[in-house]
Amino acid sequence: MITRNELNPTPELNADLAKMQMNMVQPTKTKNGHFGKYADLSDIDNAVRLAIKTSNVPITYTQSIIEGLNANGKREMQVVTNIIHSSGEFMQVEGLPVETGSTPQQTLANTTYARRGSLASAFGIVADDDDDGQSITALKQEQIRQDQMRKAIIAKLKEVLKNAPKEKVPQIFATAGMTEKNNNTSDLDKLSADKASVLAGATIFAINDAGIQ
Repeated sequence: MITRNELNPTPELNADLAKMQMNMVQPTKTKNGHFGKYADLSDIDNAVRLAIKTSNVPITYTQSIIEGLNANGKREMQVVTNIIHSSGEFMQVEGLPVETGSTPQQTLANTTYARRGSLASAFGIVADDDDDGQSITALKQEQIRQDQMRKAIIAKLKEVLKNAPKEKVPQIFATAGMTEKNNNTSDLDKLSADKASVLAGATIFAINDAGIQ
């Protein structure tokens, strides 16, 4: 899973987001954490809704969850914050992936943490005290880990593609909205982890379907 921001042409949304930023009152950090005080999900949500109301802008948001497996086979989730404008324009901001959790209580806690981080990122809210660069370091480490995972999936894809039936290759690439022409090192190396995973899964299915051992 790769963190990414999906940006579309959004002139009206951008203009109203700028108004929101001018009226954004940073939430009070009411909770204590390992690195100091922080604003919880409710505090962040209240700050966002107050800025929308004060700015009188036609903006709302929803949040959804993407789930998948990381390189270690553990389930991860990413929360997507969808910022929606009455004009029909929208913006999607994905938070950093977090493990789903092995118990219902842990899953709930991790989901709340992921929602909080994605929402704060989407609206430019400072939700934590300064942690002397520890959060920046953690983000960099996460980015490196995600890129390593992406490269590992691509390497696996290249390996299984070697055994794919030639007549199935167009169909395999079609599952990711691509064509057989993309079956080259340059294009494969540029794949996101999501697309590489889809292609790898389609390739393995095609190999098994053809009875190739």
